[in-house]
Amino acid sequence: MPNRTFPRTTSVSSCNLCDSRDAEVVSEIDREGRPLRSVICRSCGLVRTDPMPSEGRIEEYYAREYRRSYKGSARPTARRVLRAMDVARDRHERLKPHLRGRNRVLDVGASSGEFLQVLRASGISASGIEPNEAYSSWARDHLGLDIASTDWSRAAFPAGRFDAITLFHVLEHLADPVGALRRLAEWLTPDGVLVVEVPNIEGTCGSPRGRFHFAHLHHFNLVTLGAAGERAGFSVAWRHTSADGGNITVVLARRAAPAGAFTVTVGNHERVARLLYGHTAARHYLSPRTWLRPLSKAARHLRETAVCLRYRTAEDVARTLAAPGLGLPLAREGRPALPAG
Repeated sequence: MPNRTFPRTTSVSSCNLCDSRDAEVVSEIDREGRPLRSVICRSCGLVRTDPMPSEGRIEEYYAREYRRSYKGSARPTARRVLRAMDVARDRHERLKPHLRGRNRVLDVGASSGEFLQVLRASGISASGIEPNEAYSSWARDHLGLDIASTDWSRAAFPAGRFDAITLFHVLEHLADPVGALRRLAEWLTPDGVLVVEVPNIEGTCGSPRGRFHFAHLHHFNLVTLGAAGERAGFSVAWRHTSADGGNITVVLARRAAPAGAFTVTVGNHERVARLLYGHTAARHYLSPRTWLRPLSKAARHLRETAVCLRYRTAEDVARTLAAPGLGLPLAREGRPALPAG
């Protein structure tokens, strides 16, 4: 792809994956039209906010503002819990082969505890950490879940405490994703696994106008997500892309080799930049999938309304629908991605 497609720049911050400052500007605004500069690393293809917001601003946002601005409510509602429970049950079904025999699980960014509820219903001992005070306290008080009101940088666990750690739609929110993965590696047993799910920067199921916003500081494809795990001392045991292309998942296994070495496919920057440049508003609105999404959402809304009328409260939904075979059918990946975090 010609260099003129996106303007070249020297970034304010270095790439978290490869330390390069050689970049191209892919956007100057967020999904609300507010100023937000996003760049793609010309060395590895990782997309990030540049410059990064201050650590204090990030902490304040996630502790007090995020759930209200992102979810529209400061505390869990029945409909939101139902939707998150549906996604949690789908994730559990998909990840069963990788969680089998692992009875000490930590969910990082546990939100209001839906995935923990599903694990508990399947007989797995699980705990979580969640920086948002309202959501974590709700999960403790109403569901009796073991969720601490903290984040990965402040939580203190002994080495080798967990058989598995999960991060669903968390890594993209972090200013130092590689550093976070390294810290989490310390909490795993030698044969432990780390499950990471993030939005796919290559995805075309959503409008290009909604691609960038303050909450997401990094944007991965399978190449850069796997490379981040390798740099943190893991090897990639399993990769998965959702049917609609909107989300990607990797299962990372600890390895004996020292952290730091990683592999990025040659041409990844060109690939990602080409896809970003090619996913235009015109192409989006000319796609039949764009016009089928509202119908899918309307059908889902009707199903959710029926369940919410039956169970009434968020607590009732969470307690009743955690087990497979109850409530809504398991989430199908072909429908619009519904991240819980």
